Amino acid sequence: MADERAVHGRADAVTNRRVTAAVGGGRTAPPGAGFPLVAAVIDVGSNSILLLTVAVDGAGRARAIDEGLATTRLGAGLVRGGRLDPAARVRTREAVVAFAARARAAAATDVWAFATAAMREAADGSAFAGELEAGAGVPVEVLSGESEARLAYAAVAHGLGVDGGPALVADLGGRTTELTLGTGEAIVAAESLPLGALALTDAHLRTDPPTPTEIRRVVDEADAALATSALPRRVAAAGGRLVASGGTATALAALDLGLHTYDGRRVHGHVLTRGTLDALATRLLALPAAARAALAGLDPGRATILPAGTIVLGRIAAAAAAATVTVSDHGVRHAYLRARLTATGTAASFAALWP
Repeated sequence: MADERAVHGRADAVTNRRVTAAVGGGRTAPPGAGFPLVAAVIDVGSNSILLLTVAVDGAGRARAIDEGLATTRLGAGLVRGGRLDPAARVRTREAVVAFAARARAAAATDVWAFATAAMREAADGSAFAGELEAGAGVPVEVLSGESEARLAYAAVAHGLGVDGGPALVADLGGRTTELTLGTGEAIVAAESLPLGALALTDAHLRTDPPTPTEIRRVVDEADAALATSALPRRVAAAGGRLVASGGTATALAALDLGLHTYDGRRVHGHVLTRGTLDALATRLLALPAAARAALAGLDPGRATILPAGTIVLGRIAAAAAAATVTVSDHGVRHAYLRARLTATGTAASFAALWP
């Protein structure tokens, strides 16, 4: 899972939003030129690879100068403890190498990468992390589910704000959904559940469009997984709010807003009602895959797995007794990059990434 960045991309393409500056002689300067610090992070997800490059000014304010996404489906067909698909490995390696080079071309002096569920669950995940490090020349950290959940919460707490009572942050990914309960910046509990839009699509939604029986299977699996967690019930009992990050949530916000081009400033903080969620689910589940892929502003790669993700988000909202879902454009990559900068001595604010 920024301003007019069209961050959702085709499975065989990379989409991006770049900032450039003209210099003398008609030449174009690197987007980070003139800033004291430029750094980047690459998020190696189960469905997509994301790039975030920021420039930090002298006052510590970070600005997004380049963002990109490549849909590589690294977790496609993966069984826990099994091996990653060879073709998906190739696509992912190519995307990570390209993004690392792109970040350096934008004047980034520090580039980090992290990986999530697909690589932590695969038997060859650690070996593939080493392969990515060697190919791209960047360190690759495979995050635990709890670390991923805590970072998702930190991104929301810093970039959106969760003051005013308890909040449950749900970060929906390709293979897992991370849930974190907290108040303000204090985390109470964090969990990772085996609920991913890609994995559920592969397992159950095989008809185009999905049949009622297939849809029921996704609902049942989501409810069964959520029943193992006390966090939705705890936020419901406290009357807290639900915040969602990740590609499913941001895509639904973009659809609800009627965006033709993704605009993170408008998506960030957008509120979806339960009625809107239900209506979007009904619409998406009734459309054939080709019609979903043609929806304005929606990445065809995301369109394939969005119905399953929409069901999961709806079931989380139901379990949390949440009347609304607030969408955060900021996700794990934002908090990870901010934490790495802090660790190297730069206290950067990501509160206003879009000038």
